[in-house]
This record gives sequence, C-alpha cells and structure tokens, in this order.
Amino acid sequence: MTKLYKVDAVVLRARDCGSADKLLTLFSRERGKIKAMAHGAGKSTSRKRGAVQPFTRSQFLLRAGREIDSVSQCEGLEMHLHLRENFTRLACASYLAELVEALAPEGEPGEPIFFLLMETLKRMAAVDPELLTLAFQLKAAALFGYRPELEVCAGCRSEMEGKIYFSPAQGGIVCDRCSDAAPGTATAINRGVVETMKVLARWHPSRLHQLKVDAPLKERLQFLLRVFLRYHLEKDLKSADFLSGLE
Repeated sequence: MTKLYKVDAVVLRARDCGSADKLLTLFSRERGKIKAMAHGAGKSTSRKRGAVQPFTRSQFLLRAGREIDSVSQCEGLEMHLHLRENFTRLACASYLAELVEALAPEGEPGEPIFFLLMETLKRMAAVDPELLTLAFQLKAAALFGYRPELEVCAGCRSEMEGKIYFSPAQGGIVCDRCSDAAPGTATAINRGVVETMKVLARWHPSRLHQLKVDAPLKERLQFLLRVFLRYHLEKDLKSADFLSGLE
C-alpha cells in the first residue's frame, strides 16, 4: 500500500535531475530534513514548478519510497520573491539554506529552526539581511547544540577580565590564560564584539532593525562565526564565499 504523508516545508535546495525532474532537499516542521524527487517539476507547464523553487515554503504531499520519497502534490504558501531582488539577499538566503542543510540530521523534527528560518527569510524584505544572517547563525548553532559560550571563559569558567579571545575549539570566549594554553586557536576580540553577539543571539528577528552595526563589525562577526561553524561542521560551506564577496 502506498504511504502518503503531508509536510509543511521550505525548499533548501532544488537540483536538476534528468531533463525535467528535480531532486529537492526540504526542511519541514514535522520531519526535519527530507530528500524528495519532484518528477516533471522542471517543465514550464508543471503545476509543481513554482512550489519547488529554493526558499519557497510549500505544503507537500509526499509518497514514501524505498530509496527516496517523491512529490505527489505541492502548493506554494510563501514564495519570498524579495530574496531574488538583489545579490545580498540572495547570498544570505543561500547561505542560511546551506547551513540548515549541513546542521540538520535527516528525519528529525525541527519546528524551532523551521520557524526561525521562515521568520528570517521574511524579514529580509525590510531588515539588513547581513545582520539577520549573523543572528541566525548564532541561534541555529544553539538550537543544534553548538551554543557558543559568551558569558564566562569557556576554558576555565572564570569571569572575564582583561583581554578576551574567541576560540571555536574551546566553545566560545576565553581568557588570556586559556588562550595561551591552546596557541593559534583563538582570535583576540573586544567587549563590543561579545556584547553584539549576545544581542544577536537573544533578540527576535523582528527587533533587529533597532540594532546599528557598522560594516567593520559585521565583517568581524561574520569571520568569527564562519570559523566557529567550520570547526563544528568540519567543512566550509560553499555559499560562505558569497558572503565574503559582500564584505
């Protein structure tokens, strides 16, 4: 008996497969990350065409298969067309989609990260997409179990006094003494960087328009988070190069 199931999902990636089929990577509220084949979705006459575009939130009816599930029906709910209006939004959205794909295990429900991604993509219509991307990285890292320590030294757990360093290997900010214990793994930062990271991690995306962060600070934060995530993912994300091009 054919097993059908419904999911509310965002399309993280759509890859051409054959002349008209598309291999989708979805992230759903109900089942987390799913790979599914959308047969015929590449045809100009296909009803599925709009609903399987990257960054689109759609309602999917999927058919379970032995090796890969397939799209039986789909309906676009939120198209997020503003993401394609300029390079910065597109670059940031591509990075967030790739980050979720890299962090999320297949088949595990992920409602908090789903709604965080949807809210972040929606807010890019009016809020600085680079700032939203920085905040998303911190929140996503925490949701997937990689929350950086920003309150006390991640090495010795002491209160931060004097110089401050950021160490991906040790899991966050570290003191002068702990940075010396692992030479070459920590980057010197100031308290302004730490306080900005705390705000980005704590504030809802709807509040971020109130935060003023200049270009050098954004560049510094992006570098730190890229190194932090690279350490935990054990790879660099391809779309990170797009973000570097914005700096």
